[in-house]
This record gives sequence, C-alpha cells and structure tokens, in this order.
Amino acid sequence: MRRRPVHTASLPPWLALLPFCLVVVAALRRSGSWSLALGRGQVVSARSVPKPRIPRRSSVEEVAGATADAHLQWLKDLGMDYSQAAKTIKKAPQLTGCSVANNLEPTVRWLKGLGLDDMQIARAVRHAPHILWRSIENNLAPTVRWLMGLGLDDAQVAKVASKFPALLGSSLELHMKPIAEWLKGLGMDDSQVAKVIVKFPQLLGSYSLEINLKPKVQWLKSLGLDDSQVAKVIVKFPTLLGGYSLENNMQPKVQSLRDHGFVDSQIVGALARFPQLLSYSSKRLEHRTNILESKGLLTDKALCNVLPLTDAKFAARFE
Repeated sequence: MRRRPVHTASLPPWLALLPFCLVVVAALRRSGSWSLALGRGQVVSARSVPKPRIPRRSSVEEVAGATADAHLQWLKDLGMDYSQAAKTIKKAPQLTGCSVANNLEPTVRWLKGLGLDDMQIARAVRHAPHILWRSIENNLAPTVRWLMGLGLDDAQVAKVASKFPALLGSSLELHMKPIAEWLKGLGMDDSQVAKVIVKFPQLLGSYSLEINLKPKVQWLKSLGLDDSQVAKVIVKFPTLLGGYSLENNMQPKVQSLRDHGFVDSQIVGALARFPQLLSYSSKRLEHRTNILESKGLLTDKALCNVLPLTDAKFAARFE
C-alpha cells in the first residue's frame, strides 16, 4: 500500500513551522541562553536580566564608614567612643563638610575658653553638633555676651553651655530676647531672669512663648496667683513652665487637691511656697494626700513638707 502524500499547503502556516521551533527552543534551553520577549522587536536574554538589588538598612558602622576618617577620628580624639562618634556623624552629616583645622578646632578652643572641660565639650557636641559650624563671631560669642549682660558670670555661662549647649546656637532675636523680655514683664529683674536661665536654660531655646509659656502663666493667674507670686514660682521652679503638660499634668493635679477639700486660696499658698508640688507623680500625690487625710493631718503646708520625703521615710513616719 502506498503512503498518501501530505499536502503542506493544506496545513496552517504556524503548524508547519512547529517542529523547527521546538528544535530551536530545546537547543537554546540546553545552552542556557534562551530569551524572553519583552515587547515588539525587543528581546532580552534571561542571562542578561539583572537580579533586583534589595537595599540594606544603613547601620551606624556603614554610615561611619562612608564619612571621612579624619572627622571620625577627630570626634574620638575629642573623647567619644566609636559608637558615639558614628552616631554624631549620622545625626549631623554636615559635620564632615567642616574643616577640622579651620572650623572644628577653633570652636573647641573657644568652648574651652568658656570653661568647659573635654568631657563637657564631647557631650555638648553629641547633643548639639550644630554649634560646631556656627560662626563664633556672629552667633556664639554674641549669645555669651548677652548672657553675661543679664548678670551670668563665667561659671554660670559654662554651666548653661554644658547643660543645654543648643542654646549657644539659638537665635537671640527670635527666641532668647523675646522670652527674657516677657519674664521681665512679669516683674523679674535681670538677676532673677539670670537665675531662671541657669536653672533651666531650655526655657529660652526649646519652648514657644505663645504656645507653651504664656498659657501656663495665664492658668496660674486664673487660680489666684498675682504677678509677684507667678514671678516667684518661676524663679523657684522654672521647669514648671516647660517640663509639664498643662492639660495632662498640672490641671488634673490641682483638681485632685480640690477633690480632697482644698480651696483655691490654699492651693495658691501651696504653689507659692512649693511649686515643685506639681512635679510629683499623680500616684505619689494621691497616696500621700490620702494618708494625711486619714490621720487628720492634711493641710497645704503638711502636704508640701511630706512630698519630698523618700518612700521609706514617709512610711516610717505616717504608715
């Protein structure tokens, strides 16, 4: 029997090419160079497709390694360990753009001239590295002269610079002078303003006059304190204006005293005598108020006297 001939003209065109395509694909797979079609006329070999790079999170070591070795070593020579120096550079990469000889060293010598020792300078640079690229003539020195004009002596200026070095880089015109003038408007003289700055220099550089400071003074006055009493409260305990929330701390504690029977005149007397009253935790204030009340000893003066006692001394005397 004769095999009947296959008429290729009757087959679809793609089917006629199928055996050839299969052979080509198999060969390319064996060689590992088969290609992926990405679009019209665009073919990219699978070998040439790059693997996606997953960026790694920068570590302190990687950041430090990317900076100039001279700056890292300079910070270590200043008294920092490797981790502190690297974190300082990560916090303030502008530091690496400053010349060690022309910018950094002169500022350190100037800080030493204020009376800061090596440890204090290292701490100042860690917390406020921006002071290193502030101009001595235009920023740092004018701030110190202004502080001394209020009555701070050399030791007090050094104390302020060590406690809150960022103040040296703050704006005199935008922050420090307006707040100082406002304090004077409450009845303080220069010596009292100087005491406030030495005790709590953050008041001049970390808080808004309109948002933080004025509302608290208005609240104190609403309790019944007059201007002279408000001034005394701030001089005794300036942290009250900046370190405590009015809504979440001060007002609830005053309400707690009212709930225990204190009238506003007693609260005013207690705050004028001992403004730190509002700095203790609500738990401590409530517990000691309850104990004094249970023993018939609760007065504003007694409460002010017992709050500073340690738990052990308080328990020995009253529990």
